Amino acid sequence: MKFTKLSLIAALAVTSAVAGESTISGDAKLFYSTTDAGGADLFNKNGAMGDSAISLDYSREVVDGVTVNAGITGISTLGLEGTLVSATWVPHGGATTPVGVQDKAWIDTANIVVKPIDKTMLVVGRQALDTPLAFTETWNIAHNTFDAAVAVDNHIPDTTLIGAWVGRGNGHNGFENLNGGMSKYGALNNAQETALATNKGAFAAAVITKAIPMTTAQAWFYNVRNEADAFWLQADVTPTKEVSVGLQYSQISPKGVVDGQDDTTAVAAKVGYSIGELSVAGAYSKVDDKGLVYMGNTATGGAHGGQSKLYTEAWWNYNYVGQAGAESMMLSGAFGPFTAQYTTVSNDNSTNANVLEMDEITLTATKKVGPVDATVALINTSSDDDAIDGNTVQAYLTVPFSL
Repeated sequence: MKFTKLSLIAALAVTSAVAGESTISGDAKLFYSTTDAGGADLFNKNGAMGDSAISLDYSREVVDGVTVNAGITGISTLGLEGTLVSATWVPHGGATTPVGVQDKAWIDTANIVVKPIDKTMLVVGRQALDTPLAFTETWNIAHNTFDAAVAVDNHIPDTTLIGAWVGRGNGHNGFENLNGGMSKYGALNNAQETALATNKGAFAAAVITKAIPMTTAQAWFYNVRNEADAFWLQADVTPTKEVSVGLQYSQISPKGVVDGQDDTTAVAAKVGYSIGELSVAGAYSKVDDKGLVYMGNTATGGAHGGQSKLYTEAWWNYNYVGQAGAESMMLSGAFGPFTAQYTTVSNDNSTNANVLEMDEITLTATKKVGPVDATVALINTSSDDDAIDGNTVQAYLTVPFSL
């Protein structure tokens, strides 16, 4: 389900202005998807979804070393529902009223960036995050953000230290007008889903270093308060200019109302090769059979699955590679504007009735047409789940702008 792939190396996304200047930028989007899964017909409204969105971002360095950032996003169906489509990309009803197609506008960015000393930065307020187990997902037409405080320090050569407090986000329940639906961090399983009092945000700390030759290594620790402790280890090695190798290991340990339940552990490996415009990659991952918590974004999917940062993550169907017992493989290739990806997931975990096997093949083509960045995706999914078994055609149209 992703249009823009996220980088595991980026610790957080921060927009900063040139000293003393104001910048105003944004984009307008129109997304469309149609599928013949579930008995629907391609290009029939009953199997199609569509949405439009516009984002506007402002940034200014108000004094030396202090920058303010603000942004707003609005979504609208443009009246497509009931004519060309029957569903939307995001819940237009939002967190408190999930059913509906009303227009929405919310503040998705409102933060201050302070650089108190050289090589140290603080970001306080509403912001995007990109960490292995808590991140902003960019596959959708609108992106989730967080109310958080993040400290980044680069005093150690070739090394970045990160500390963060993440209080709440809008990636779990949905978006609301004005306030953005910043209701909670997320619930990692069904027991915590109903125990809202346990939701107290999360602490995170990390070390990302390039001190090892040809290697970028990172270690993350998370304390999702009253829900789980977790860590993520990763090393990406480039022994030659053309070859890359990656290793991942992660564990999520439940606590609070589910203290003592089985940990979720996952291991993954990836090998890639690139030369010129051509790149190919292959990856494998395995999640332990008995884990309670899905190995994915702890701030969004939670009990319901969601996107994972494992190397094998599918292009569109996210609810599989992070499930307990999932054994996954991924092959991908890209040449110029074209990409191809094959993902296969097998799962013999009989303790989870919601786990199904899945195979996905995705082909994409991207081209700039005047001011429009256009991407077309063709997706074929094979699964025992009739809701996703079939073919999907998607179109992503984005017009970036600056004022």
